[in-house]
Amino acid sequence: MADTGDPAAILGRDVEVECLALLVTDVSRLSRVALVEGQAGIGKTTLVEKAIALARDHGHALLVCRPVRSERDLAFVGLMELLAGVDEDVADELPAPQRRAFDIVLRRIEPDGPLDQLSLSVMLLTAVRELAAKRGLLIAIDDLQWLDRPTAKVLAYVLRRIEDTGAHVVIAQRGSGDRSWPFGLDLALPNECLTSLLLGPLSASDLAQMLRSKFGWAPPWPTIHRIAEISGGNPFYAREIGRAWAEGSGDSGLEEVLPGRLLDLVRSRLDSLPPPARDLLDLVSVPQRPTAEVLRRLAQAMAGPAKPLDISETLALAEKSGVLVTDGMRVRFSHPIIAAAVYGSLSPQRRTDMHRAMATLTEDVEERARHHAIATPGPDVEGAALLEAAAESSWRRGAPDASAHLLRAACRMTTADETSDLARRRIALGRMLFHAGDQLAAMAELDAQQSALPSGSGRARALYHLMYVARSATGIERAVEYGEQAVLESVDDPAFQAEVLEHLSRVADHDSALKLDMARRAMRAMSQVTEPNPVALFYVRAALVEAEFHAGLGIHLELLANPPPEGPPGFPPVRTASSGDDLTGRLLAMSGRVDEGRTVLRKLYDRAATENLSIIPAVLCWMSELEVIAGRFVSACSLSEEALRRAEETGAAANLAWVLGRHAVALSYLGRLDDAEDAAMRALTLAQSDPKVGVEETVARLALGAVQMARNRYEAAAQHLRVIDGIARRAGIRDPRWFWHSADLVEALIAAGDLEEAAETLAEFEEQAERSGGQWTLAASARCRSLLCAAEGQLDAAMESAESSLAKIESLPMPFERARTLLVKGQIHRRRREKKAADLALRQAVDAFEQLETPVWAQRARAEQRRIGLRPHATQDLTETEQRVALLAATGMTNREVATAMFMATKTVESALARVYRKLGIESRAELGAWAARTIGPAEGSNTRPRVGRGETDQGFPPYP
Repeated sequence: MADTGDPAAILGRDVEVECLALLVTDVSRLSRVALVEGQAGIGKTTLVEKAIALARDHGHALLVCRPVRSERDLAFVGLMELLAGVDEDVADELPAPQRRAFDIVLRRIEPDGPLDQLSLSVMLLTAVRELAAKRGLLIAIDDLQWLDRPTAKVLAYVLRRIEDTGAHVVIAQRGSGDRSWPFGLDLALPNECLTSLLLGPLSASDLAQMLRSKFGWAPPWPTIHRIAEISGGNPFYAREIGRAWAEGSGDSGLEEVLPGRLLDLVRSRLDSLPPPARDLLDLVSVPQRPTAEVLRRLAQAMAGPAKPLDISETLALAEKSGVLVTDGMRVRFSHPIIAAAVYGSLSPQRRTDMHRAMATLTEDVEERARHHAIATPGPDVEGAALLEAAAESSWRRGAPDASAHLLRAACRMTTADETSDLARRRIALGRMLFHAGDQLAAMAELDAQQSALPSGSGRARALYHLMYVARSATGIERAVEYGEQAVLESVDDPAFQAEVLEHLSRVADHDSALKLDMARRAMRAMSQVTEPNPVALFYVRAALVEAEFHAGLGIHLELLANPPPEGPPGFPPVRTASSGDDLTGRLLAMSGRVDEGRTVLRKLYDRAATENLSIIPAVLCWMSELEVIAGRFVSACSLSEEALRRAEETGAAANLAWVLGRHAVALSYLGRLDDAEDAAMRALTLAQSDPKVGVEETVARLALGAVQMARNRYEAAAQHLRVIDGIARRAGIRDPRWFWHSADLVEALIAAGDLEEAAETLAEFEEQAERSGGQWTLAASARCRSLLCAAEGQLDAAMESAESSLAKIESLPMPFERARTLLVKGQIHRRRREKKAADLALRQAVDAFEQLETPVWAQRARAEQRRIGLRPHATQDLTETEQRVALLAATGMTNREVATAMFMATKTVESALARVYRKLGIESRAELGAWAARTIGPAEGSNTRPRVGRGETDQGFPPYP
């Protein structure tokens, strides 16, 4: 069975693909061999095809062999396939006897006697040497285990003799990494020529992306997780199971919808086992953690008066066949797919009897409840209670998917007259589905429940949880609608109503007045409670802190100090946060305490990773935003990329639009403008497709503004940033740190020449900065004032504002903002003809932008630096090594040639040149050559025109007016 896939997009194999890319692109004469091993369907063929595609892209010759089992007994069929890749001009250069052997193998002429294996081997080796010398060569052999023996003997001769040819080899074979190298290559070739790649299982996340790429959809996250378990992370098995799941009802267990192809594979392995071994497999498939003792007791219970199965003897037989494995005390199947197939093949009666027996044998509450549920098809009061208790236990140990499964069974077993119990369990089920990452199913369950319940506290609780889920699944406005209904339904319960109002306030980011009103009403409701819960009171106070920040009244973190100790949360939980860390982490960062904020959010992420998978994208985006504040854009991009993958797994449009926007922001700072624009436009499409999602577009607009400014399209940038400004005005948001757009909008307007609108926008920005008291907002508004004064020709006032901005930003861990201010200060110094001061400020800005890996801003600062008109910096600014590297590079030598001449690594040369460019204020090889000629004179022995590297031209950013 071949494993197939798209070689252009290989999920979960980044390390392996990088190894193959290094192998294919190695230009040394030392040949390299990569051995790819793994079980059937794990992705070996996909990697071989990737290597072939890489080699083809580099213009290499290809000798490819893809043997199949049915052709294993055909002599030299593999050699025929390999020789088909030999160019005719290479074949024509073969000595006559070798050319005759070549034509005989390809059936072009009739043999006049038996083929001489040595002649064939020498012929292939000659062809390999010629191809490698002319074009570079990759030899690729897939499914080596099916290669015919005559071809294998020829290859063994050839591959043991290719060390100095420069030909590279990729071989794929089934195995677990415990076999010796094929063809004895480990004895024939040096260790540095050999790379072994053992493919392990793919993660559930990678499998979800694979299914989405293959079919255009992926099952809900709990189903994906179960597919990963059953398939053992094998992509072929996972594709087949996913396809069968989609074609089935979706209500059956995955074991019951295994596709026929997989069942046939398993049955072919099990049919040869004797009946006692098959009986043992049935027993092993039912317990969650089978041991030999558990199996003995289960065999005794199933045998009744008959003689029970001899577990020890039969277990040894099954282990010998490779179907079962004893791992310490535990007995398990050698692969999860076998376990699923065996369980799925049990007759309904036998399955029920075995689960009923296990319900009496196990002492674990979760396992006993599971067995009881499967063995009891109808309503059962005791069983439903047992399942509910087991569900809570599962959630507390960090398994919300198992908890949801148990709660679904509990709802099924609840009798018709237990209405309050059923409502409680269905609400808990909706919440657990959300925590397990199935947001749409959670919405459907909670919405159906609130619609079915009569008016009152029960319906209020369903609506409360629905509000929590809807915020992530469908957006702010729908969540607010549910919250407002919950407020009306909870009027007779002030304590609970306060909690509803508190969460409604936290949700209502689209309306500052509503947000503040709900927080104040929550405080009033809590004042009506005789003995308020201190934890609930703390969260009400936290909601008020956030609402006041939203309204521009400052960040009052002192009100969140010393939170009361929180005991174990109730079930179902009402929040994942602890001590308000979802809010305090972000507010700490926005107030300039970035490292403290990171620590708080990291703890929240660690907790969410086990308790609530649906909020992980949001937490990762908050962490990404924090890294942007701190100027760590690579880290921000990594976090937002992970958030995007997690959001796609849960399939929530509202969350996905916001996450895409956050990722676009990180990409824009790194200078990946096309990628940033693509992500931002996807976010806008999602946000605008549903008016209830609207406010989520702000982050995407922020990214598009940054992209357009980087492209010098200032009016287009201002258009995007105006949209954010309009949303902020309509929402009543008065703290500029909520969207972080104000400074960019002012700068875009100034650069576009719209000084009147810029002045109006800046005046409001300054007023908000003063009222909120934020150090960043004060510094950024002062920088904007400096730019506006400079545009109006008031250079003294501009310098005063720039220095004020720099003084304010110095105390904050925001190096990017500091670098932006240095850039503005350098511009003003230049216009005041203070060349040395301008050069100093701009050099500091360039250094900072380069360290922060923001190439667009670094180029902008260099362009401004060149306008100063100073002579290039003196040679003494360069170290001796930097000067030698610069002189050699100025002659037109490549980095690799410079590295060879100076006996250093290519990366060392690249780093040295980066420092040279920075110190000299240049960007290209052409400028380097001009510097060498002007400052030192032509380099000794130079007879080569200076080269201009690709992408090394000056983008020519115009300065602000």
